[in-house]
This record gives sequence, structure tokens and C-alpha cells, in this order.
Amino acid sequence: MDLTTAFVRSESDGEIEIVVNFGPLSGREATLAEVDRLARRLLATVDDVRVHAIRTHDVSAVSETIVHQVVVETDAPASTAEALRDVCEAWAAECAAERSLEPLGF
Repeated sequence: MDLTTAFVRSESDGEIEIVVNFGPLSGREATLAEVDRLARRLLATVDDVRVHAIRTHDVSAVSETIVHQVVVETDAPASTAEALRDVCEAWAAECAAERSLEPLGF
């Protein structure tokens, strides 16, 4: 089973964007402290970074989903994209190991 949670969505020089699907791994949102920890770890590879914690609600008459993602943006060389993705992947796994919630059963 593939447990990859971090994906490079955009990678060109000066515009790297990484999406971390945080919810499926942890069953919850990332905390502010966890987002700060990720940003500081990424600074070991890049000079500056923007990290967004996003909660998206998709609702219809027959379904409702809530998606918890963390999005990383940086103006770094494309050659750093995979290293940044690896940092995000390890961070998400650590966060889930430290504190996870079981999904609601129906």
C-alpha cells in the first residue's frame, strides 16, 4: 500500500509548490506548532518558505468531505523540489505517529 502523502504540484525554477495530504494519514488538521516545525525544517534547504494549513469542505445533497492539507510554497531552484518533498513526507509521518485520531464510524 502506497502511503505517499506529499506531492510536488509545481516545480519550475523559482516556483515550487508541494501539497501534503495531512488528513488521511493523521485523521486531523495540522496544529500551528506542527506547521511552524515544518517551516523551520524546510529552512535547512531553502532561504524562505510559505506554509499554508488548509481545511476544505466539499458538500452536496448526498455527501460531505473535509480535506486537511498543508501546502508549501518557495522560490527555490527546481532541483530542490524532491528534497523538500522528502522533508514534508517525513514531517507528516512524525506528526501522525505523535498524535492521530481514528475516523468516525457509522
